[in-house]
Amino acid sequence: MNNLEAKIKHGLAGKGIKCQSIYTVPTSEDTRVVIAFNSKDNRRLSVKRVESVLSSLNVGDFKIPSDFQRLSSAFLHLEVTFGAGTERSIGSPAS
Repeated sequence: MNNLEAKIKHGLAGKGIKCQSIYTVPTSEDTRVVIAFNSKDNRRLSVKRVESVLSSLNVGDFKIPSDFQRLSSAFLHLEVTFGAGTERSIGSPAS
């Protein structure tokens, strides 16, 4: 697990969000991180809550989708894009 993955996993756990796994998918322009959450353990989880935790971790600029992807019945997935591919930083007005 690299530093970004570890920081995200521990940050989420510190806020009471159980994260099943984190995978980094590096690309030439940016880094994508796929976060998997167990549906059963996170019934009240929202994208806004995850976004709030990531913002508090000072992990840099990122872009987060407005909804979870469900790749299986047991897990919710969220793909977060970090780095150059982000359109704006969280908390800043769009230009």
